[in-house]
Amino acid sequence: MIRTFTNLIIAIFVVTCASFCGADTLTLSLEAPTLGSTKSAENSDTVKKPKESPKQKTVKVGRVGMVSAASASIYRAKSSTSGKFATVKSNTPLAIIKEEGEWYGVLMSNGQTGWIKKTFVKETDYELVAKKPLDRGAGTSRGGQVSRADTWLNDLVHTATQASVARYLYGGTNPATGMDCSAFVRMIFGRYNIKLPRTSREQALVGQSVPFDQLRPGDRLYFACRNPYIDHCGIYAGNGYFVHCSASRNGVGIDSLASDFFWRSLVVAKRS
Repeated sequence: MIRTFTNLIIAIFVVTCASFCGADTLTLSLEAPTLGSTKSAENSDTVKKPKESPKQKTVKVGRVGMVSAASASIYRAKSSTSGKFATVKSNTPLAIIKEEGEWYGVLMSNGQTGWIKKTFVKETDYELVAKKPLDRGAGTSRGGQVSRADTWLNDLVHTATQASVARYLYGGTNPATGMDCSAFVRMIFGRYNIKLPRTSREQALVGQSVPFDQLRPGDRLYFACRNPYIDHCGIYAGNGYFVHCSASRNGVGIDSLASDFFWRSLVVAKRS
């Protein structure tokens, strides 16, 4: 039975064949539970959570699936010998709009349909909706836009999602042997000549504070997950998702801010 929620609308990535978060990524929405309460930053910055969005008429266009294999290919036709649109990692959300035999048809960023084997996808109980009929000229949703002057941020996000870290290791700073969350964020920004402090608590004091309803790809996110102080961090990837190096992923992974755990733990966002 499909669960439906009538509260905050968050955006979901539609797979892009160029990069994880390209300037032309098409976005849809899914209905999700109300997110949690606010917290203030350790440096006393006050950051407001977004207010509940007013109800809007939506049209169901499909459902959401998650890649269940370590990696899987999305093809241009229902054949593994056809050209590939993309290779996607475990837990990548997909917009399923068709189902034919052993294949799911998923919406690509250019409006075309890609095909992935059902065995590599786990269906969720989320409905995928659009606020208006889809068209090839659809732009990015709130939280997903980056100005042309800041297109390097999309490249930074892509670098983060493609980064290889052997495993999560508290205190680790070497991707070949293991890293922790703050070392990962520091490494990614360091590749773009932006120097950050070593720990997440120190990093959270650097940069411009950003309201949570004005996040852009490349913003840094800081959480108090297990402690009353900041103890985790990641990089906002756009459309409600962030990339981080975590113990639960045992390395680099992508998670949603719609998760009650992460939303309740979110303390501050910083822009470099």
